[in-house]
Amino acid sequence: MAEMGEAWEEWYCFKCNEKVTEGEVQFSYLQFKKPVKGTRCPKCGAVFVSEEMGRKLRSIEEQIEDK
Repeated sequence: MAEMGEAWEEWYCFKCNEKVTEGEVQFSYLQFKKPVKGTRCPKCGAVFVSEEMGRKLRSIEEQIEDK
């Protein structure tokens, strides 16, 4: 995943201790939902967000709230 570089490749799920993988995840905010590439646990489905992705999501959140 380009946004996250290689940092996520060393991440493990806090619940299952499984190595996270890249895949499609569902992001939602208020009534908006969008499938995006992200990292998730292949066993339990927990989604992990990098700091950079968190900043992007916050920016989008602010744009939605301004409308």
